[in-house]
Amino acid sequence: MTPLPGEHAEAKNHPGGHVYRIKGEYGPDDAVPPEAIAGAWKVDTDGHIEGDFIPNPNFRP
Repeated sequence: MTPLPGEHAEAKNHPGGHVYRIKGEYGPDDAVPPEAIAGAWKVDTDGHIEGDFIPNPNFRP
């Protein structure tokens, strides 16, 4: 899976963390159910997505 432009932009806000692909619409203060998370990419310390997409086995499309 290839990161979308918005996911690359979001990576800049989370250096050293992860960026998640989420199905559905959730606000910044909403709890995202685990089954709505398709997976994630690791973000390096410079805020760039690195490596392959890590799928969530509990994702329910």
